[in-house]
Amino acid sequence: MEEHKSVTVKVDKAAGKIYVDGVLPNATLCLYHIRGKVVEVKQTQEESASFDLPCAGEYVLVVTHALSAPVVKQLVIE
Repeated sequence: MEEHKSVTVKVDKAAGKIYVDGVLPNATLCLYHIRGKVVEVKQTQEESASFDLPCAGEYVLVVTHALSAPVVKQLVIE
């Protein structure tokens, strides 16, 4: 079983983006509001991806890949 590299998440308010690095190619990234509503889903071909910055609140990013255990990151956007 492969593993994601050290998945890092960076919130850049100036650019209005959330940057995710260190994922396996062909991973699925799901950004959820803390209450479970899907904000955005992406499938990446690269080891990185970005999301538009949602409004303030708490979010959960779930990174899944068929060959790896899921990675879950909690984000607080103020």
